[in-house]
Amino acid sequence: MKIVKKNRYEPEEHAAVVIPVFQGMPLEAVWQEFPELKFLNRDKKIKGVAGEAQACHSSQQQRLFLLVGAGHRDSLPDARKLACKIMTLLRENRVSKALVYFIPPGATSHGYLVNLVDYFYLNHYRFERYKTKKSKAVDRIQLVFKKPAALNNNDFKIREIIQRQVTLARNLVNEIPARITPDSLVRIFSESAEKNHLQITVQRQHELEELGLNGLLAVGASSCCSPALLTLSHIPKNYTRTVALVGKGITFDSGGLNLKPGSSMDEMKSDMAGAAAILGVMNTVAELDLPIRVIGLAALAENMPGRRAYKPGDIITYANKKTVEIVNTDAEGRLILADALIMASRQKPDMIIELSTLTGAIITALGDSMAGLMCRNKKLSAGLLQAAENCGELLWQMPLPREYRESITSKIADLKNANYNGASSIKAGLFLQEFVGKVPFAHLDIAGTAFLSKPTFCLAAEGATGFGVRLLVEYLKNLA
Repeated sequence: MKIVKKNRYEPEEHAAVVIPVFQGMPLEAVWQEFPELKFLNRDKKIKGVAGEAQACHSSQQQRLFLLVGAGHRDSLPDARKLACKIMTLLRENRVSKALVYFIPPGATSHGYLVNLVDYFYLNHYRFERYKTKKSKAVDRIQLVFKKPAALNNNDFKIREIIQRQVTLARNLVNEIPARITPDSLVRIFSESAEKNHLQITVQRQHELEELGLNGLLAVGASSCCSPALLTLSHIPKNYTRTVALVGKGITFDSGGLNLKPGSSMDEMKSDMAGAAAILGVMNTVAELDLPIRVIGLAALAENMPGRRAYKPGDIITYANKKTVEIVNTDAEGRLILADALIMASRQKPDMIIELSTLTGAIITALGDSMAGLMCRNKKLSAGLLQAAENCGELLWQMPLPREYRESITSKIADLKNANYNGASSIKAGLFLQEFVGKVPFAHLDIAGTAFLSKPTFCLAAEGATGFGVRLLVEYLKNLA
């Protein structure tokens, strides 16, 4: 889909016209422009509230008109709702071309328009690779402003770059698990690195053994594909900061010997959403050439039962000499992330940000529209929370109390990987904190937000969301 900006009303042939109606906006400006639409407000129902809509077909102009509630001009959530509503209406009416006409008075903020464009793209996406009959999609949207808009051509270019990588991440997560394995992801990451001029290091079975990355080796032991740790690096000519990003890449999570029930397994292809987001962020950082050294690590494994599977009761010794008792093989994400965090901390970054579909408990706490943020560094957490508000990939900060550490200790090892007796999302964050040393660290639990089982107020499609790509790019852009 192509989104362009125009300075005057010249709709293409057969294009629908969408008129955002803001709260408090005098409708006389609309009726002056389109007198034939005045009858739509005869019951005084158009208030501009986000989510409301009125539609009619103009015989005079031979096209569909949609008046859609746009909320407040400075409300970023309202911009997201508006984009979702418009794209839903255009799909329902099988529209391929649309013109979104911003009628004065009043200016619309830059943040509002950026969110509008982003959520047009996000709600345009559908994963239909395996459907013989594809749904009707919107091909082109014109944004028309009579007054100068706070959105320039460079903004459109940046949003396109970011959305291409969000789409890549969504496609990887939505793809069937027969096609997304540690082997195929190694190939995909390698091809992306070459295309985007990123340095890449691939560590597989032999290298993992040499480095003592025993969490990856244990979790991936029973898969037909050996585990991997992939490290992508963006190193600009001049930089003053280094940021390490870490993503969980369990390409399929059966639960291992602690096998999941069948009803809990159908979405487990999405357990590599953190790694997919890291790839999207690294590609974007390279294309935008941000003046920050960024290192992206993706820990890849497939968690399967079998004769070589790791077992409850096993103890893993990590490269930092910490030992972990395996209580439950379905708490495998933290085991592979521990290896990646150790390797990230060895790069001596200024901060480490890790994201993973880690715990079901975070869904119980926050639902599917917010991810959990666990971070003890105030500056890092404030930057991430601000980036989240800006882009709509929302975070809610959870505590990381030192008083809870006793809950993650084992009677026969330093730590245990499960059976924490409540607050399991927080305690999983405490577990990960053990492997970063003194580096400022943020853990994002995206289990609820990475893959939707039903639409939300601003995303109309189920499945992968690409959560984390826009958030981390926004954070890194602000940092730069």
